[in-house]
Amino acid sequence: MQKACRALAETAGRFLFIGISVQIVLGICWMIRSFGIFPEFGDSYLWLAAAGTFVCDDYMGIGYPLFLMLAKGIEAVSSIPYTFFVYTVQILFAFYSGVVFLRSFGGTAKKWFPVWGSLGLLTYPFAMQCHLAVLPNSVGYSCLLMELAVLIRLLREDKAEEKLPLKRLFVAGIWWALSTLFVVENRYLGLVPLVVVWILHLIRIRQLGRQRVGRELLLLAAMAGILFTVVPLWQTTGSYDRAENTLSAAMMRRFTWTHMRTEEEYDAYPEKLREQMTWKEFKAAGYYAGTMDSEIQKNIEDALGSEDAQKLFRKYAVYGLKTYPSDNIHQIVWDMAGYVMPPVLLQLFLDGRGYDTFSGRNVDIMMTGDLKLTNVLLKYSSWWFLVGIIATALVVICRGSYKKDGKRCFLEIFLLCAVTALCMVLWYTMQDAGCWDYKNGLLPGMLWLLGMILSVGKEEP
Repeated sequence: MQKACRALAETAGRFLFIGISVQIVLGICWMIRSFGIFPEFGDSYLWLAAAGTFVCDDYMGIGYPLFLMLAKGIEAVSSIPYTFFVYTVQILFAFYSGVVFLRSFGGTAKKWFPVWGSLGLLTYPFAMQCHLAVLPNSVGYSCLLMELAVLIRLLREDKAEEKLPLKRLFVAGIWWALSTLFVVENRYLGLVPLVVVWILHLIRIRQLGRQRVGRELLLLAAMAGILFTVVPLWQTTGSYDRAENTLSAAMMRRFTWTHMRTEEEYDAYPEKLREQMTWKEFKAAGYYAGTMDSEIQKNIEDALGSEDAQKLFRKYAVYGLKTYPSDNIHQIVWDMAGYVMPPVLLQLFLDGRGYDTFSGRNVDIMMTGDLKLTNVLLKYSSWWFLVGIIATALVVICRGSYKKDGKRCFLEIFLLCAVTALCMVLWYTMQDAGCWDYKNGLLPGMLWLLGMILSVGKEEP
């Protein structure tokens, strides 16, 4: 029985190796064809403006404007297009972080494996589009991989000592801070894996007294305190005509946007809201997803002031949630599924079996380079996503029948990655309605691909 399971696992591993290698070839071809193109993302112009004025609102990190300012300076001195510098740095950093991330898992003596596996992560279509765009998603994602790599290595090396290695914890904190400089919401999302590792360590050594956990807790608190204090220093709220980035504003967008369609509905809105905008103004301002923060909420903030506006946002959010609970739950689950399984959900959208989202617009931009090649790449990625998951499940099940060691460490690493990805899915899902954007949720979708790559690394292809 064990021989049969081993043979099946090796066959599935070879199949995964071939499938991922095809993706790598298609991805490299796509990058070559798209390297000289400037993708027309609206946010790209916003980041370029921030690089020129050095002004950021509370949706932006300061790191990417600094990076673009450096790229523009190199262009002025050397006449090398700034996009060439930006794309090259983002691709190289993504490749390097992928190598470090895969090496942190250990378990293979194949020297080529981290390089090959990193190419697989690099050519993940949705991450690849970010590497070749003037957007901070690529660098923020790579910094998060570096943080996870440090923490995974820490879990593998932790043999129930009483104290976590502070040096590794500090290095992970540095990567957390760097990711926040580029993607500001990572001040929350990047804290999640640090807390998970600390909790897992406590579970390992159970009977700890206060003195034994004091150092680690103090370090985490100090890093969080510094980061949460520094971030507001570079932010100028409302500098790009967007409402303040608050929980109340996000809940209003999440629970109400999809129902702003009829005048009868408008008559049931809170009175203060109707006093600020007529039905025609309200409908026009909220016609497209992702515009409520600038077209509706910012106007209300300017008219009422921030404190009263937040109260109104909360009141309207509660109204939307109570009036349409089943619709809201359905849409939230649908958006979450998009972040968890982006290749499959994107193909459904492209086939007309879903509503228009930011991801659909991303694909339109992606196809400006080579329409046929992009079509082949996206269709292959959605097909391979499903087939690859089945093959990976075979490897895991078959290997589990004859390999019993290291299961606890595997479960801890799985929990670390899964909790981090789940928090990311929840965060971006609850930010707005109708705004599923795979550029924001690169990590959750990539973890499926990671499982396929590691299944190859454990067995000879």
